[in-house]
Amino acid sequence: MPTPPELITALSRSADPDALVLLHMAKVGADLRKPHEPDFAFDVPNKESAEALAQDLCQLDYEVQLYEPDDENPEYKVVAMTTMVLDLGVLNQLSSKFESLAEKYGASYDGWGAEVVA
Repeated sequence: MPTPPELITALSRSADPDALVLLHMAKVGADLRKPHEPDFAFDVPNKESAEALAQDLCQLDYEVQLYEPDDENPEYKVVAMTTMVLDLGVLNQLSSKFESLAEKYGASYDGWGAEVVA
């Protein structure tokens, strides 16, 4: 397993949602010491708010995609992407920041995900 055992042990002791995602990634072969490309997703009720949120995320140096509602997703979806090492402390700070940003636009922060980098 590429992620050091001591990091897996530390993550397994936490009930934090970000820690649980990291633990799952490590268990399926991710090397959490390497950069990954996480995406951070938001559900937004209207186009104006989605565009404003996307603009704010661009100003924070994220690559941003905006998706219109469809049959499966009744709201706009804004996805912010970056490249980073998946550090629990940083992810916790980002989750808090993104929750506040979502609240500003009447949106909801739907969390993050990333492809496994071994």
